[in-house]
Amino acid sequence: MKYQYLIVAFALFSLASCHSEQEKAQAQATELEKQLEEDPTTEKAREVLAAYQEYIAQFPEDDAVTPRYLYRAAALEYRMNRFSAATATLSRAIREYHNSSNTPKAAIFLGDLYQEKLGNEENAITVYQALIRAFPDSEEAKAALDKLPEGLLALEARIEEMGGRIFDDSTGRIEYRVANNFIQSTELYALILPQSDKAPDMLYKGAEIARTIRSFDKALQLYAQVSEQYPESGRAPQALFMQAFTLDSDLRRFDDARVLYEKFIADYPDDDFVDDAGILLENLGKDDEEIIRSFTEKNEEAEEVQ
Repeated sequence: MKYQYLIVAFALFSLASCHSEQEKAQAQATELEKQLEEDPTTEKAREVLAAYQEYIAQFPEDDAVTPRYLYRAAALEYRMNRFSAATATLSRAIREYHNSSNTPKAAIFLGDLYQEKLGNEENAITVYQALIRAFPDSEEAKAALDKLPEGLLALEARIEEMGGRIFDDSTGRIEYRVANNFIQSTELYALILPQSDKAPDMLYKGAEIARTIRSFDKALQLYAQVSEQYPESGRAPQALFMQAFTLDSDLRRFDDARVLYEKFIADYPDDDFVDDAGILLENLGKDDEEIIRSFTEKNEEAEEVQ
């Protein structure tokens, strides 16, 4: 019994120590914020930003303060004209702390960044529409509504329409700006509306277009997001197969492809693509001549058996 008391006492001591460290780090950040107000220099802004980043790294489980520091870090990056970094920081805040009361605020900031600083109206509108859908009763949703032009298609229909403009009808060429906006809009949709039953399909379509424009790392990232974040969705098996196929066919990373082909076969033994995966696995790394020779030898062996 005395050991149980010791364990409880140690746990309470550890918890108190952790809280003490958090409070100390918060106090340090607050002091640096005051110094920045008095001395608004780039050097001081970097000190505050470093304090935020250190707290975020040390206390990711603090879902009250950490999302606020992510937002403030993005605001500092904005002030320092580091707009892409601010976009990444806000996206992280939304993705990792979606249930935070700070998320609508982070979302409208993200939309404004796309609109005002990155010159990307399409992505800004995607963020605003998704924000209105995700947090309809928030003040930020009301503000986002005022930023939307009249006559817009509904969110999913607008993204689909964007996808229809990726290929130029007259030349058949890829409109790369449209393609990249489409990919980013599918990501933003899933970022702000992660619980939507359409999110896996959006991400999968984004991955397909990324692969079409030979942005293979982005395609792999989105396929992985579908298979890992939405394992129960109908798109999950396809996404895992396409991860393996992209590694195999496009990037020639055969060892990585082997792992995922084997995982696909193990996880989805009844899928229609299991036989294809088996054939691809068997011929992994072989050139066309080797594959033809392999098939010829198998046919000859089959005929000898008969």
